[in-house]
Amino acid sequence: MAKKLKFYRCKIIINTIILLFTFVSPVLSEKVFFVADDMDAAPYISANTDKKPVGLFYDIISSALRRMGVPLRYEVFPWRRAQLLVKKKQADALVTIPTPARLEYLVPSKEPVFIMKYKIFTQRDNPNIAQIRSIKSLADLKGLIIIDYIGDGWAEKNLSQFGVDWSPNLSSACKKIAAYRGDVFLQDEIMVLHAIKNIKKKGVYPELHLDNVISFDAPVSQIGFHLLIHKESKFLKLLSEFDETIRAMHKDGELEKIRGRWIR
Repeated sequence: MAKKLKFYRCKIIINTIILLFTFVSPVLSEKVFFVADDMDAAPYISANTDKKPVGLFYDIISSALRRMGVPLRYEVFPWRRAQLLVKKKQADALVTIPTPARLEYLVPSKEPVFIMKYKIFTQRDNPNIAQIRSIKSLADLKGLIIIDYIGDGWAEKNLSQFGVDWSPNLSSACKKIAAYRGDVFLQDEIMVLHAIKNIKKKGVYPELHLDNVISFDAPVSQIGFHLLIHKESKFLKLLSEFDETIRAMHKDGELEKIRGRWIR
């Protein structure tokens, strides 16, 4: 009887602990600002061998939130999934381009986290090289095979009208352009060159002509990447302080130091 009573007491204690964690865990998680990001956009953001975030965006956001005294949870996923997590309010924010579709449910920082310069990537011996060299506006892309990757909001907004061959991620898009499976890929210069460098390092794609990939200036204004917080996030009120912090990081040189660690 004593053993039976002891067993039931233990069972009650265990169930109580489970209930406490059930009710307490969500409350605790709400105190941590959760940024979801891309796992394949190096050197800006990617996953290391332990699937942890590394890159320029991670360093900037981590430094800013540390200055603000705000606990941060930063995780990387396939880009489409990262966006879905925020859209479904399972994460608070993204670091990306403020497109009309995103602005329906997200609010952007006024200060950009980083400004990118887009290039047109193609092959030096592409049969349409004369047309590609002469591109002066996005309308001049008509008739060319355009490559991009799923989740690129800028491309979805600006290039879909011309027809796009969508790849699952940035690396796949770079491989396609090196395999002559399209004419042009409009993307940030630093990100593409970094991806090509990593593909070369692996040395397992003999069918790719990576050294034949060249670039031209794209008829695109510089593109700012911002911190975008869900309209229903309790952290929305942090945006003005975040903007002030980014300005301070510009002034004291920390942003330039972070940039120097990742972009050479």
